[in-house]
Amino acid sequence: MQRTLRYLQITEAGAPEGAWMLEFIGVDPGAMGRDAGRRLLDRLLADTSATAGVFRTTADPGNVAFYQHFGFVTLRHLSVGPLNIVSRLPAMGCAQ
Repeated sequence: MQRTLRYLQITEAGAPEGAWMLEFIGVDPGAMGRDAGRRLLDRLLADTSATAGVFRTTADPGNVAFYQHFGFVTLRHLSVGPLNIVSRLPAMGCAQ
């Protein structure tokens, strides 16, 4: 729990003013591979009223291409203990 709280404190501090922080996103294992995650994120990005968009971090390098598809760009890289974190924000108007 302490490690998670430390991670959140460090990563949320890098969020741009007015951005929403998307901490977790996931789908039921039975829905995996059926574009459920893409539809979920499409809807979230289309419906957001955050003035600076949606801010996302990931410690999983496999997630980078997924978020790039939605127009997220890398803002910075940082390390939190053994985790290498990529902070991302969608380029304005790039949601698919």
